[in-house]
Amino acid sequence: MNLASQKYMKLDPKWFKAFIAVSEYGTLSVAAQHSAQSVSVVSEHLTKIRDTIGFDVLVKVHDNYQLTDVGQQLHDYIRKIMDLSADFHDGLAAESQTMEGMVRYAMPHSCLQSPHFPMLLQRRRDFPGIELTVELCPTEVVTRSILQGRFDFGFVTDVVSHPNLEYIRFCEEEYVMVSASGAPLKDLSCETLADCHYISYPGMNTCFDLWIRHHHPQEKKLSALGLYHAGEINEIVGAIKMVAGGLGISVFPRHVVESYLASGELIEVIPDSDTPAMNSIYITHRKDVSPSKRVDAVVQWFRDMHPEYQ
Repeated sequence: MNLASQKYMKLDPKWFKAFIAVSEYGTLSVAAQHSAQSVSVVSEHLTKIRDTIGFDVLVKVHDNYQLTDVGQQLHDYIRKIMDLSADFHDGLAAESQTMEGMVRYAMPHSCLQSPHFPMLLQRRRDFPGIELTVELCPTEVVTRSILQGRFDFGFVTDVVSHPNLEYIRFCEEEYVMVSASGAPLKDLSCETLADCHYISYPGMNTCFDLWIRHHHPQEKKLSALGLYHAGEINEIVGAIKMVAGGLGISVFPRHVVESYLASGELIEVIPDSDTPAMNSIYITHRKDVSPSKRVDAVVQWFRDMHPEYQ
């Protein structure tokens, strides 16, 4: 047993909930709401953890608390203890195929509009003891959150080379540029596209850059960062409605706008390239952290949806 573990064993487990909540939500007030405690109790428990360990576990950066290196080690330790406890109870109830505890994952906003999420909820009905915590955020935030230990796994549109990340190919996704019905684009040169008005939403930058790299591989300068945004919204369905309302054009995963294309509310901006702009979606997790049985089970439920990639 190392010295860090010996110090952690001196901590009162009732302090853990406050620490985990602040490390994952960033502020005392939000952490208090999610942990069902008062702000004063959360603050008191953090102070007791710091005094017992002898190091700061959280530091305030601007308006949010962030984990220190020691705090990250403690966060991983507590999660491991919680998972071991849940696995122990799962083992006791193995004959009834019961699993209990939290499974935390993150995914881009567009994933909520895919058929995969309803399929997951259907599978979860057989295991009522599993609690799902899902956060919608862009790929780069998913990756960062996984490394910080906020989630057990996540869905991403891009592979980032990192020694602590592992990736599992999940499915393929197609990206399409769309505009309001009756407002077609006839000239799809990079110059014309650069002058268009766009609707932005979380994840749109990734979709646009994948689309432009596929259909205009020779274009090196045009990217989502240089686009003019005529509208911006933090929800993908709202962005679709803004495009349908004629405020601008945008790029979405095809599965998100399929029904709007079928109804004629939106029309696809057809590029010169004949091949669709496809991209692989991956499930990522930290390979230096052993997942619990329930996390493994949920990941496998997703993988069962696309057996062709197993």
